Amino acid sequence: MAKKAASRSVPYFLQGSTAAALFLFGLVGIVNYNSDLARLGRSLTQAFGGHNDVLGLIISILTLIAGVLLALDLFFKVSASGVIGLGVFIFWALRILYVYFRKDVFEPDFLVWLQVISPDIVILAAIWMAYRARA
Repeated sequence: MAKKAASRSVPYFLQGSTAAALFLFGLVGIVNYNSDLARLGRSLTQAFGGHNDVLGLIISILTLIAGVLLALDLFFKVSASGVIGLGVFIFWALRILYVYFRKDVFEPDFLVWLQVISPDIVILAAIWMAYRARA
């Protein structure tokens, strides 16, 4: 009986830890975007004719929102629970495609690239498992 109760709590733990990770990733992305070093880099980019890429900030805000939605879905009975889980899964998959496949694929080395992408793949799998277990 204890084993059955423990197996029911796994999706909740998985969703809670994933929500916390997404929230923190988003928060760190927002804070780093406004850091002095990032401002200097954006200023230098503009000075040499480049343009500021605000897409990183937008992705950070969406990541923070995804973490909040997963946490709210965990603590409150939301009628759109499946839509939230699937939406966060799709967002994270698109984020992986944008960050790791847009340019410099397999750079500097395939094994290094694989090491860098692995935590995001684990988070994607955790989102999917929590979504499937609760759906």
